[in-house]
Amino acid sequence: MALQLLLKDIDGIPSLCSPAVGKIISLADNNEIIGSGDTVAEISILGVRHQLVLPSSVQYRIVFADNIALGRGIEYQQIVASLVDVADAQDAITEVTTDESSELCVLSPQAGRFYHRPSPDADAFVVAGEEIRAGKTIGLLEVMKTFSPIKWIPAPGNPQTAVVGNYRIADGDDVEDSQPLLNLDPSS
Repeated sequence: MALQLLLKDIDGIPSLCSPAVGKIISLADNNEIIGSGDTVAEISILGVRHQLVLPSSVQYRIVFADNIALGRGIEYQQIVASLVDVADAQDAITEVTTDESSELCVLSPQAGRFYHRPSPDADAFVVAGEEIRAGKTIGLLEVMKTFSPIKWIPAPGNPQTAVVGNYRIADGDDVEDSQPLLNLDPSS
């Protein structure tokens, strides 16, 4: 039996709350992207298994609360997870310094298919040698037939501009979570 999670605004953060008292018996993957009707968790209520599903029609990335774990009890209206809008999650992508080279890289926020250009006949979003500013779209990530822009957002304290190096993934190739997509050099 499916029970809809309660969607509440907790201090400005959309959060999912339990619709009943029970024992948690399964959880979706943390940071998984979920949509309307997707199962976030399963609980046992008096020995009967119930799926807890997302009530909204918007896609979110779920982040489970620290006190949520398999085998633990859950109370009515207890916060199960907070939600991050997929678009916000894409905007939160930052660069890291790789150990092999001292270049900055834009990382994939999740597994999917990465595209350099908005359409097959269009130019790439960025080209090698181009100077870009924070917030510049560098590609698209396709996940479950949904395309999300990948933007370069510098880590705090890093320069707000960079020079594009090379793409580390071919146009249209599959990528894994946190896989480097594009090399950048800090501009002076």
